[in-house]
Amino acid sequence: MASKLEQTLPLKLLVDRKKSCVVMAEASKDFIETLFSFLTLPLGTIIRLLSKNKLNGHEEAKVGCINNLYNSVENATDEVFWNPICKQMLLRPRNPCRALCRKLKLNVDDNEPTRRFICSNYCKRSNSFLLSAFSGVTCIKCGNPMDKKPKIMVNDSSSEVTHRHEDGVFIKGEAMYLIFDNLKVLQSSPRIFVKELVQLGYKDFNNLTEIYQNVGLKEQALSSKTALSDVFFANGFSKGMSTYSPKIGQTINHGRSDYRNLKVTVSKSKKKILHAEAEEDFVDFLLSFLTAPLGSVLKVLDGNASLGCMDNLYNSVKELISSWFFTAKIFSLLNPHVAPQFGFKKWQPLQIREKSACEYKYDDISGVLIPQLLVDINTKFYEPRSPDGQKEVGFVRRPSVFVVWDDLRVIPMANASSISFMQKMNIPFDDLEEHVITIGNAEALNLLGASLTTNAALTEGLFYLLEMPNQDARA
Repeated sequence: MASKLEQTLPLKLLVDRKKSCVVMAEASKDFIETLFSFLTLPLGTIIRLLSKNKLNGHEEAKVGCINNLYNSVENATDEVFWNPICKQMLLRPRNPCRALCRKLKLNVDDNEPTRRFICSNYCKRSNSFLLSAFSGVTCIKCGNPMDKKPKIMVNDSSSEVTHRHEDGVFIKGEAMYLIFDNLKVLQSSPRIFVKELVQLGYKDFNNLTEIYQNVGLKEQALSSKTALSDVFFANGFSKGMSTYSPKIGQTINHGRSDYRNLKVTVSKSKKKILHAEAEEDFVDFLLSFLTAPLGSVLKVLDGNASLGCMDNLYNSVKELISSWFFTAKIFSLLNPHVAPQFGFKKWQPLQIREKSACEYKYDDISGVLIPQLLVDINTKFYEPRSPDGQKEVGFVRRPSVFVVWDDLRVIPMANASSISFMQKMNIPFDDLEEHVITIGNAEALNLLGASLTTNAALTEGLFYLLEMPNQDARA
């Protein structure tokens, strides 16, 4: 099956051949909607798409050290997680807007559609039918597999279904748009075209060539700082930021449940956090980065990080006239939320929420699921990570202790070789120092920002805490 990323859409390119770069491009709504759909992709999906470069013999594009977090999940044994579904959820997280994105002319998300399963014996629990979004789970009541696929009635009032009369997915009407090399998007007009060219240093069309291409959106557009040039001229990958400036703010803690203590080992001479010893909640929080969609991540960071061209794309959605978008769809781009059941709710200092699941009534006579009825709901969702199918849990088993390295490699404590690590670091023992730091919402934001832009997330995101007075946390 051909990859969605191999499909193309027409694009008019204005290129500077002397500089081997794309100055700007002009495209229709179809291309722009696909660009905007990048904001709905979970970080785990972005890492998986980027990894295809390595499989195809190209340099692997990296997104800070989120790649290491993803690889830690790939390399972990099934015993680390509650069940194999947990690992599947992190490696192939669902797009919360998949029902919209599948209507795009070019959809970069190749994940499978969300499915619904019920018990093969049609068991009820507490007078409700249990629905599962995953096959392979067993009914808690009878022990049989939940593998029955009920029919689902299409309901045009559903928020997951694009209305038939809407000509577009995110954007209304027909218009042409200008796209710049850094993925800033503006509506096309002669005035804006001339203004932007002048700001870029061009006085006329000398050195500029117009080219018509059917262009695919290759994976490097997700991490590059000069996306169009990298795709069209095959320039390789422009390098991302190597440092991160943490935003120092007051942690908002309303109780013990709002923060976690983290033991870190520091090299005093290098001013570097070597690693942290972390319990399950902190590791689940880190792993939840993989299920968070890009739009929600950029929203909470509020401009305090740079992920290739994605900040420009996000700001373009914010700055384009809201009347050009379908009312609810702009919020699907600026804050898509985590797909239902894919989040970690026990400790979420970033406040990246789950999208509300579509509710159903199951008609056991016709065997049909009827979505989004306002009354008489008789279904509940099976929690795939939980031993009892209902209790909300995270991804990794409890109790567990992990070593989190500075570059976000996560290893169970039992598998971490201290001897090998310390020999490799070659640091004198008297240079090491242990601290306990408090992680609340401000620290969590800095950790997220550093993880997206550097290869030393703990140091870049949290070391400033050790340089402030009275930062050792309460036991």
